[in-house]
This record gives sequence, structure tokens and C-alpha cells, in this order.
Amino acid sequence: MKLLSLYFMLAFMGLLMAVIIDLLSGETFTASMRTIYDSFAATSIQESITMLVFISLPFVNTITSSIRNRSNKSIK
Repeated sequence: MKLLSLYFMLAFMGLLMAVIIDLLSGETFTASMRTIYDSFAATSIQESITMLVFISLPFVNTITSSIRNRSNKSIK
């Protein structure tokens, strides 16, 4: 669970850094959000599938380690 929260924190910090750089360069907050939205809206189906796979990896890692820990506790 710690690893999953770390992934979310890093993603949030990356987006926050992009927004802050846009704000420092003189753009408005809504224009900065629109830039982020437009960058994801212009992706193709293959790119979207690839992003979904990589976004799901932390969840898969957390779920599998949780299942392994439960099975190890039940064996002992």
C-alpha cells in the first residue's frame, strides 16, 4: 500500500510541477489545465492502451504482494 501511495504522490507532483511552470510562464490556471487535458485527448487507441497498462502496474504489484503476504501468513 505504501508503494501505491508513492506512485500517486509522484504522479501528483509531476502534474503539479507542470502546472506551476505554466503559471510561472504567465499562463492562467485554466489554460494550464486545458494544456494537460489536450495532451491526453490527442492520444491514439494504442497509446491509451499502453498508458492504461502502465497505470495498472502499481495496482497489480500491490494486489499480488498482498495476496502473497496473506498466503504466507495462512501457511505459517
